[in-house]
Amino acid sequence: MTLRLALIAAPLALLAACGPAEKTPAQSSGKPDAAAPQAAKPADGQAVIRITPYTGGPLQVGAAGVGPITAATAFDQATIQALFPKAVVKSAFIHVGDGPPGPIITVEQDNVPLLEIGKGADGGIAEIRLAAGDVRGPKGESLLAKWAALGFTTGQCRAGEGRTVNQTVCVRPEAPTVSYVFGVPGWTKGGVPDEATLKAKAQLNEFVWRPAETAQVGAA
Repeated sequence: MTLRLALIAAPLALLAACGPAEKTPAQSSGKPDAAAPQAAKPADGQAVIRITPYTGGPLQVGAAGVGPITAATAFDQATIQALFPKAVVKSAFIHVGDGPPGPIITVEQDNVPLLEIGKGADGGIAEIRLAAGDVRGPKGESLLAKWAALGFTTGQCRAGEGRTVNQTVCVRPEAPTVSYVFGVPGWTKGGVPDEATLKAKAQLNEFVWRPAETAQVGAA
């Protein structure tokens, strides 16, 4: 009996001397080590872009988008609501000319209509119109600013059409996705008013943002 116990104990002693066995990848539980920092790495190796929802204050319009909205944002009421958590976001339709009604999403905050978002033929965002509230353009411009104060030339402007008929639409070369819509009181001749008239009367009534792929062909 003593010899049998000794034979069993010997292998156990050898195992103990080797120390605890290391886990191989196949043996690992798959759970992250709490002591090791976990780095968030996108699968495609690209940088993570963090988007901050809009809750108030100046709403920035730039070449890349409007506030938290970019060209990658879906035309979806729930998505827009998440980006504007304090706003009233609704789906609606709008008639433009003789065509069929088009779907839009409206965003209103503090009783101010901030955005009218139009849907494109591809199902994404086609345009965003901003005609009220504390909106700031690519260079910090505010609604109701005078044409003479914003540094445009008549060569950067064209006559409005459709919803902006008898208005003047201007675009800065460095922000081709943003249209500035100027109203000229009393102007009904069509075309772009002369420079003297623009300097004397034109004021900024609206911004229109479009994704880059539609900005060149869209009418403000």
